[in-house]
Amino acid sequence: MINALETASTQWTLDKLLDLISELNDNYAEQRAYACQMLLRALIDHVPPIFGQRTFDGVAASTGWVRTDKTYMKALAVFRKSGDDVLHRQLTTRPSRISMHDMPPSAYINALLQGVLDHL
Repeated sequence: MINALETASTQWTLDKLLDLISELNDNYAEQRAYACQMLLRALIDHVPPIFGQRTFDGVAASTGWVRTDKTYMKALAVFRKSGDDVLHRQLTTRPSRISMHDMPPSAYINALLQGVLDHL
């Protein structure tokens, strides 16, 4: 998917998107749950203009997704709350609840990236 994005002919500047994907992949391989959560949240927030939307909720609600992919996009929209938790929950006396198991399945992210490619 990265190679296809690197060679895509588009009006959009994809350097940040490609960096987010690369860093997400690297941190996933290293099992860094917080970094993965934050990077995926950033990626989700970064792509709406490609779909002609202002927010990711607009992306998830847009027509043009096949049924399964629309379900994936809705799940990614809900995932943003987990990203909020990672980014904004302050220090407490309780242990963290975030782990790699909280990441959405890669099929969801791949469907999003395929949608990005389709819209380029």
